[in-house]
Amino acid sequence: MDQIPEMPEIRETTPKSKLNVLLTVVNLVMLAGLIVLYFIVLGPRNGEPVNQALIQKSAQGGVTVAFVNSDSIMVHYELVKSMRNTLETKTRALENELKRKQGIFEKDAAYFQEQVSKKTISEASAQEIYAQLMAEQQKLYELREQYSAELSRQEFELNLVLIDSLNNFLERYNRKMNFDYIFSHSRGGNILSANDSLDITEDVLRQLNSEYKGKTSK
Repeated sequence: MDQIPEMPEIRETTPKSKLNVLLTVVNLVMLAGLIVLYFIVLGPRNGEPVNQALIQKSAQGGVTVAFVNSDSIMVHYELVKSMRNTLETKTRALENELKRKQGIFEKDAAYFQEQVSKKTISEASAQEIYAQLMAEQQKLYELREQYSAELSRQEFELNLVLIDSLNNFLERYNRKMNFDYIFSHSRGGNILSANDSLDITEDVLRQLNSEYKGKTSK
């Protein structure tokens, strides 16, 4: 006679490894590494190589540069705040749904273990219920991966929107300002030191948020 199966230790299927971490990642992803404020490099003119044009203009004192603090953009740009809220809301909703399903599974598994220990169900029924529970647990693992992929996809799409927004704005901004280079400056980035007089972050942020509020108020 086959032995009635015992339920293995119930593993936590609520996605600590991904979904729970995403709330933290969301605060970092908005440009910490994935979205780098893609400055605008406008120059050189007349097909000159970049380094040669830069050397020539530097020698003539004609190179105009500015920088934007990308850390400040990520904190104060209203579009970023909106995106972060969107991802956090979606993450919490998916986490809660997984926790709900996890709770149902654990309750069913505990009841099954109780019935097996009391020997109140037949061996055939125990085998059938055991198989059903194992299938349900596998579905929970797959659902976790599905939700994680869904969040990653949405995050990627929002990142593209943000990059496009920044690049589009800076291109228009620089038509008026005529800088040769607008660099991205961030803590721990490639630019170790910069003259504060070259910082256009405040002006860029003011105009970015003004445009964003104008679009969202329509």
